Amino acid sequence: MAKILIVDDEVDICEMMSFTFESQGYETLVAYDAAQAFELVQSQDPDLVVSDIRMPKGGGMKLLEDIKKHNPKRPKVFLITGYSDRTREEAIAAGAEDVFAKPIKLQDLLDHVTQALKS
Repeated sequence: MAKILIVDDEVDICEMMSFTFESQGYETLVAYDAAQAFELVQSQDPDLVVSDIRMPKGGGMKLLEDIKKHNPKRPKVFLITGYSDRTREEAIAAGAEDVFAKPIKLQDLLDHVTQALKS
């Protein structure tokens, strides 16, 4: 069973995504900031991370950078943003699989995550 780490400072978004992924058979972990998320990446070795870009204590781009320094191949990272000063192209160049806009279309995110975990 694949393990997905969900990172967002908004608790309700974490709960909604966690419920969605668990209903599809995935195990989920939740973090509310980038520092906590990176600790979970190191200790729990998730297969995939879905992270908000803008958060306190270092955002999703910093988390992506830390993850890629730690292990360039794993986990795969999807970023989510309502507003970002970085472009989708910059995020992908930094190693993100893709970037999704808020409000999130959960089925679209789920489809991309499922595909990424197969490859």
